[in-house]
Amino acid sequence: MSRLPGLDDRLQLPYSIGTGIPKGDDAEIEGYVQSLRVQGFCVIDSVIPEDQVNAVRQSVIQGRQSLQQDREAERSKRREIESRRVPEAELGDDPVRPPMAPVAELCDVARNETFAEYLVEPRVLQVAKAALDPHVRISQTEVNKSSRPSTEPLSEEQLMRRSWHSDWPHDLTAYGPSHEEPWRHCGAIAQPFPDVCMALSTVWYLGPEDVTPYNGGTWIVPGSHKDPRNPRGPDDGINENAPIPGEFQVSAPAGSVFMQDTRIWHSGATNQSAHERTAVVCRYAPWWLSGNEFGNLHSGGHTLRTYVPQEVYARFSPDLKMLYRHLVEEEEDVLQPQNQDNAIRAREMRGTKVGDNTHVTAGGMTLEEWRDRRASRS
Repeated sequence: MSRLPGLDDRLQLPYSIGTGIPKGDDAEIEGYVQSLRVQGFCVIDSVIPEDQVNAVRQSVIQGRQSLQQDREAERSKRREIESRRVPEAELGDDPVRPPMAPVAELCDVARNETFAEYLVEPRVLQVAKAALDPHVRISQTEVNKSSRPSTEPLSEEQLMRRSWHSDWPHDLTAYGPSHEEPWRHCGAIAQPFPDVCMALSTVWYLGPEDVTPYNGGTWIVPGSHKDPRNPRGPDDGINENAPIPGEFQVSAPAGSVFMQDTRIWHSGATNQSAHERTAVVCRYAPWWLSGNEFGNLHSGGHTLRTYVPQEVYARFSPDLKMLYRHLVEEEEDVLQPQNQDNAIRAREMRGTKVGDNTHVTAGGMTLEEWRDRRASRS
């Protein structure tokens, strides 16, 4: 990461093993979490082992082909439902208003089971739970996210162009609602955003090449998740298409996972190589964040919710079931074990604590002091 004059030293923290986070044990996890808190992102290296990346990539490509057929059937179903609802409507190839629950769209994970098991790789889960909540879910699975190479030489102006934004639930454009189609939305948190990490967007780099600035590594503005402004804020005076001081591009080995606080300012980048770079996007969210307003406008459909078939869910590992059971019919998404254990401890300790509370100054303990105190007692 290049050093820029006047840039806050905290924004020079390592964000991956390759940039200086110590490898192994709790120090590695703490390095990722610290990068998320201070810089707004991290890269977890080689979640998918090098000798398995090619097989996973091919499975995702095949899964995309299966999903294309599923999407066509779903579009036909939506048109049929809408035709019954509004007989005089001329649907054609235009987007069709999504059916209301319980009608739903097949979740991408249902055709990508080989890839799916890596979503619960221990380091990834530990970081997600530390940043969000012990009870996390997958609220978005989008496999159609490849970075395709440019078909012609790029001008300097094209290389300098950005598309700065933050992700749902912090995307202020709300994914395209209009007065004519108000249902085309995902909702958006109002500015200024609360100082809370509400979701983690993850990009899974599946090769065939390592990710570099040359082949389209994501543009990031470190620390921007703490800024009350936003590139798409209508009154913030930021050009979402122009470079921003402090920006840089992420690099990572194939098989790694780029993880970002959804508030951070980021932009896609042009792939100048000769190869398409395959990627999958998944969003981790805490149990308390509603996904009902997150229209699934990514995978090709227009629905208010997705679902995982029971026969697919039955093949998931126990940990993976925890992430997707909220999308499975007849499955109950009860609080996960760590949350339950904490609730039990809190109930058991009621009335057992001694002291007169003269040592307490409300608001006097920092978050870091609180974490250190808890860590020392564990």
